[in-house]
Amino acid sequence: MKNCRQFWILLSFLLFSQFTFSQQVSEQKLQWIRVYQENFDRLNAPSASPQSLKKIQKSFRKKAGKEVLVAAHRGDHMEAPENSILSFEHAIRYGTTIVELDIRNSSNDSLMIIHDSSVDRTTQGTGMVEEMSYDKLRELSLINDYTFEATAWKIPTLFESLSALKGELLIDLDIKCDKIQDIYATVEKLDMMDQVLFFCDEADMNYVLSQDPKAMVMPRARSMEELEQLMKKYDPKVIHIDDSNFDIPEAVALIRSYSKRCRVWANALGDRDTEAIQGSDEGILELRKLGVDVIQTDLPRYVFPLMENK
Repeated sequence: MKNCRQFWILLSFLLFSQFTFSQQVSEQKLQWIRVYQENFDRLNAPSASPQSLKKIQKSFRKKAGKEVLVAAHRGDHMEAPENSILSFEHAIRYGTTIVELDIRNSSNDSLMIIHDSSVDRTTQGTGMVEEMSYDKLRELSLINDYTFEATAWKIPTLFESLSALKGELLIDLDIKCDKIQDIYATVEKLDMMDQVLFFCDEADMNYVLSQDPKAMVMPRARSMEELEQLMKKYDPKVIHIDDSNFDIPEAVALIRSYSKRCRVWANALGDRDTEAIQGSDEGILELRKLGVDVIQTDLPRYVFPLMENK
């Protein structure tokens, strides 16, 4: 089995070289992928059962700090292209509580789920998303982030993605375009307001709350001053911080002084996920010890049972 996997990894790298003429992949990224593949079995052995949406919503509403929720960054793309319908299906199947996805618009204003402003990294094509039509974007095949294999999966629309997740998990809409009215209308049409977190700038949050004061918005703070201002203005149910900008215990204390039910969202993706891939869970577990109770990660099926068991 190990030799077979090594063969496919090698083949994937060879295939990758055929369709990334203009892409630059750092040696650090390639090394990270090699380490990931070497630890594939350990990282991809989920032991937790999926939770129902009602249970997830109940957990989300609990007093903060009692239970850690896990957010799958761009879906569960451990064996699927990021931001693909398959990555969302895997998030449902393998146990996580929140799915994060990224929204951009095509040249003819279709709401597409893709992180980057260009298609170069995640597909076989090249070009800027907002300069390409829906039809052109749908011609492209998504690439597996860890093997560089081209897949049969296409860039999904927001409507398709929400439909796949309806009744399953909470959803973090990372809004990277100026189409908040269209995004809100899509969520409303699917009757999914109780599943969705709007992660966007203040103007967009203000629009959402003007339409539905009970809608869930997630501000992002990049300083203690901004954190205090956002807590006062929005009294949010969840707020995003990063340990690169904060002393986390100090930030958590400030948040708790304003609300006992506001969840603290922080990222494990990056250094903490990399440490886990290399065999150390301390960086991820530290987030919980520091008071973070929503952890966003590129390793959701690994982190979810880790949080349940601690």
